[in-house]
Amino acid sequence: MTIIPFPVEGAGRSASSGPAFCAEAAVTGAFGSPSGGTGTFTGAYRLERFVNQYDHLAAAGVFTGELIDADGTAIGVGSRRHTAAVSLGTDSTALVADMGPVDVNLLGFLVNVREFRMQVRRSLPTGMPAPVIPPSAAELMKRLVAVPDTPHRPAAAGTQR
Repeated sequence: MTIIPFPVEGAGRSASSGPAFCAEAAVTGAFGSPSGGTGTFTGAYRLERFVNQYDHLAAAGVFTGELIDADGTAIGVGSRRHTAAVSLGTDSTALVADMGPVDVNLLGFLVNVREFRMQVRRSLPTGMPAPVIPPSAAELMKRLVAVPDTPHRPAAAGTQR
């Protein structure tokens, strides 16, 4: 699996704390609530990296947010790592990643997250290292190379992995 980190400025991070390797987007969704009807999900998706998954471009990141029952009662806050297909495009200042709709299991509920868009900026604030971001989605796909997984070998007796 090829991993391509995209350093971008994270919310609340200063240049002195080093580059953040994520971008974030607000997301919403719906799920079948315990009281009947449709509950709501409101949260964020934090993109951590792009990966080559089964010869297709995918986004790997974390969904986090609050689930509210159809009757208005707060169910809780859930978080889940998730890898899903992504479509990349460009605009004058960023790569544009379109995702969704996607189903995510949060707190035992299958949440249907609506389509959303996020931008991975091409330039960073002063003082941060320059990112190596391809000029187009086509160039990004050319740089993704499938690397065969190494077969699992049990650790020898007395060694740790």
